[in-house]
Amino acid sequence: MSAWKLVQRRCYDFLSHRYSLLVVLVALTCIFVGVIHFGEVWIAWSKEKYKAVFHSFNDNILGISFQRQLCQHVPIDVVYTWVNGSDPQFLDNLKKYVPVTSSNSAPSRFSDKDELKYSLRSLEMFAPWVRKVYIVTNGQIPSWLDMDNPRVSLITHDDIFVNKSHLPTFSSPAIESHIHRIPGLSNKFLYFNDDVMLGSAVWPEDFITWASGQKVYLAWWIPDCSEACPWAWVQDGACDPTCNTTLCEFDGGDCNAEFMELADKDINEFDDDYASFFQESQIETYQAERLLDTIRQKRRLDLQTSINESDSMIIRSLLSHYSLVNNSQEQLFKSRGKHKLDAVLDPNSNANRDQDIHRSRHSSSSNFLNAQSSIHNSFKFLVNDDIINLVRGNNSSLRNGKVESTEHQKKKIRNLNVYAESLLYVNKIFNKAFGLKHRKVPAHMPHLLDRMIISEMQDRFPGEFDKTSSHRVRHSEDMQFAFSYFHFLLSEKRSVSMEEIFDALDTDKSRTWSDREIRTLLTRIYPLPLDYALVVEFERAIINCSQHIKSSDDQIHPPAGERYLDSTLPVVTRNLILNCEGIISKVQPKFGRLEKYSHKIVEAGKNEIFEMLTSNVTTTVRLLDGIRRDPKKFICLNDDMDPLRRSENEVIRALLNDFYRSLYPLRSSFELPPQYRNRFSHRQDLLEWRNNHTMARNVMLMLVVLLLILTIQLSFRHRIRRCCSLRTLPA
Repeated sequence: MSAWKLVQRRCYDFLSHRYSLLVVLVALTCIFVGVIHFGEVWIAWSKEKYKAVFHSFNDNILGISFQRQLCQHVPIDVVYTWVNGSDPQFLDNLKKYVPVTSSNSAPSRFSDKDELKYSLRSLEMFAPWVRKVYIVTNGQIPSWLDMDNPRVSLITHDDIFVNKSHLPTFSSPAIESHIHRIPGLSNKFLYFNDDVMLGSAVWPEDFITWASGQKVYLAWWIPDCSEACPWAWVQDGACDPTCNTTLCEFDGGDCNAEFMELADKDINEFDDDYASFFQESQIETYQAERLLDTIRQKRRLDLQTSINESDSMIIRSLLSHYSLVNNSQEQLFKSRGKHKLDAVLDPNSNANRDQDIHRSRHSSSSNFLNAQSSIHNSFKFLVNDDIINLVRGNNSSLRNGKVESTEHQKKKIRNLNVYAESLLYVNKIFNKAFGLKHRKVPAHMPHLLDRMIISEMQDRFPGEFDKTSSHRVRHSEDMQFAFSYFHFLLSEKRSVSMEEIFDALDTDKSRTWSDREIRTLLTRIYPLPLDYALVVEFERAIINCSQHIKSSDDQIHPPAGERYLDSTLPVVTRNLILNCEGIISKVQPKFGRLEKYSHKIVEAGKNEIFEMLTSNVTTTVRLLDGIRRDPKKFICLNDDMDPLRRSENEVIRALLNDFYRSLYPLRSSFELPPQYRNRFSHRQDLLEWRNNHTMARNVMLMLVVLLLILTIQLSFRHRIRRCCSLRTLPA
């Protein structure tokens, strides 16, 4: 009681002072502020600790929760590549670093029709669950982009390229090979071209699921390795002469190539003469190529073995069968090429020795296909890559009516665009790394990519990707990004140890294989129905190993019922299997290598629209109306307009803009208000302005502080001097 009275007395004494109520009020205010501050700290800590509950489902470009729509939340960002082809600085760099004659440096390839703006609108309409957007440019800034939006970041090539000497670059494959190096990018991200739009609601399950893994949308087969050799002929068990090239992997190994010593002079003269003949006579491309191919094959055979009269009749019948030349062309052929053709077709002195053999093999051959088949069955020879591809005429290569013997004319590359040639280049590399396979090209749509897989792929092919990065424009030896990524994902395998195999088949986790588990193993190794002899052989291998291998697993006690009543097998432990070579040799080939990345192949075409825009107004209107009627999830409209038809192209651009505005009329959060435009078109100019602005602000603050100090000093100089003076007592 005395203590309580003492507390009361002290409280009364405190309240009796003049400022006691003020002190109490200040104390209560501090307590209140402290409680609120503690609550904020606790909530922030809780959000960080329980991020999946508080924050994950609304961490997106709209900032709203999608917890009811998303099965799981994995942060996924979006990466765009964009360029403004009408920018004067870009055009100057293009002229400076890329030859004007390059077909890949045409300004129409880099034209901007505001596709990025409408693609961002479609992203906000149909995929608002994405976390952040990164736009990769060469430093250019879209005039309509809101740079203050925290959900969008502008990335330049300098930020992601490792080797700065590869810059500036105008090649999309070179840029794509570095996009996974964007700072802060999520582990899984969506890669968009700026001309790809979304037409309906899209969710992460359209790209990846926990059950089946990555979804791979494959559209169309890569081009044939040769115009005269479809991929169906490659590695079909028979040597096809037209497939016996390096690009076709020598018919996938079906041809036993023999390199023959040929006189370079004879071959070059032969090539020049017939190449000029085919150019000047303007023979139909495919038929002329097949004819030239057969004639050259016969020419090479003439150096190794004999050619009789029957072979001459076969080749001569090609001209009449295909009607390759008209009367005027035939006169040209007789006047300029007859002596060479006769030199090829005339039998040599050794023809009589093999005449009966060749007649028996070629007597019934009267058309091109039979001739080719008979040649193929009779001989195995090396067909040079130069033979397969017909010379494409070029006025610059004709001088005095004769074809120049240039390196380009010797290569005789097919009339494929750079994209198709690069696909064949990557396919050849992957054939060497993963085995010969006919591959499809991924669909034109957004691709979900994994940064870890990209890094592993580039570590596997470092030289090829460094070469791709060094190209200023698109090149025939580019590692096409989407094609390389998805086929690496499909082809990469991982080694599985016998321990893993044993544990996977030990379904009851008894650390031994029961008879039932062994039966399951046999059904996965051998074809069904199981042959009793194979079962007995497998069990005998286990018994033999148990007799020679001393088991160290004495502590293992298998459960009852593991063996059948008539079973003679011992206890099959892990130690027994790991030391039994007979079992390992049967199991390892089947289960030793598995797919490293889980995936599911989806045939494209159901949810994608990919169309080429031409300068034909009627066709374009019909095309755009068809998309309006039934928009798919992924829409890609590529520019294939004729740059010479400028008036039609302006109409096409107006129609395309109206089409985009009809599908995506609402302004997105990434755009500035309509009355505003960005002051700077390049990030470097923006950064310089910001630095100058910051410097001017700092100078202004320093001047204000200095002025304030001077004002205080002048206003209170007498008091300051009085306070600073020292008072002294008289002596």
